[in-house]
Amino acid sequence: MNIKELLNRSDQFLAARGIESSRLDAEVLMADLLDMERINLYVKYDYPLKNVEIDNYRERIKKRAQRIPVAYITEKKEFMSLEFKVKEGVLIPRPDTENLVEAVIEYCRKEELQSPQIIDVGTGSGAIAVSLAHYLEDAKVVGVDLSTEAIKVARQNMDEHELSERMSILKSDLLKEFIKREITGIDIIVSNPPYISKSEMEKLPPEVKKEPKTALAAGEDGLAYYKKLIPQAEKVLKNGGKLFLEIGYQQAEAVKALFGSSWVEVEVKKDYSENDRIAAAQFKKE
Repeated sequence: MNIKELLNRSDQFLAARGIESSRLDAEVLMADLLDMERINLYVKYDYPLKNVEIDNYRERIKKRAQRIPVAYITEKKEFMSLEFKVKEGVLIPRPDTENLVEAVIEYCRKEELQSPQIIDVGTGSGAIAVSLAHYLEDAKVVGVDLSTEAIKVARQNMDEHELSERMSILKSDLLKEFIKREITGIDIIVSNPPYISKSEMEKLPPEVKKEPKTALAAGEDGLAYYKKLIPQAEKVLKNGGKLFLEIGYQQAEAVKALFGSSWVEVEVKKDYSENDRIAAAQFKKE
């Protein structure tokens, strides 16, 4: 059996099981298995597959039919034009979150910050923290997470991108460890926290429900983590420091209302789809 024949069968198999991106998923899984760019599959349509390749590929297709996300099957995901290791138990980086990273980079360059100290709260795979350290070449970045599995993966990604000299990964429940150690004077805190409400959780696609609930769910109203993180940030940021948060597209006004009198320049930025996506504010001591 050649590549084209197996792709066509797999496409039909996935489509029949309700996978809307059946052809794309089939091609991505095949390209990853054969260690080639997806575009090259078209050039090698007639390539005869070995039995072991066919068997391994069919196992991948079976997993996808069970609604396991493609990134968990390939154990990798591209983010900010960088490749990240991911695995079950760790949130998969989303393209929408690139808007958050770009906003931080833009702010650092606009303000000409020298060696900015940045904390990424809820780092997961480390995608945000690694991307910031990669593109801000003098930044010092700490990624924090409460999940032992996430910390392990984030450290692997940090090492893979050779950033351990300017990066570290720390276990902490939000910013509690920094407060405990009386660490202050941080330039920027950035976070893509859980922000999905209880009612929204019930409506999520099957693939998303395969991801860790602790990285998605945020109580009845989806604001639980913002309510904790904003007051904590006040104890860690320097005077004039900045907080960047990813938010749900319907949460702008609710999140803005959580910033008290210690915050100025509270603003909401939109993503490429013109949805509210980022809430940013500057900390000013009274």
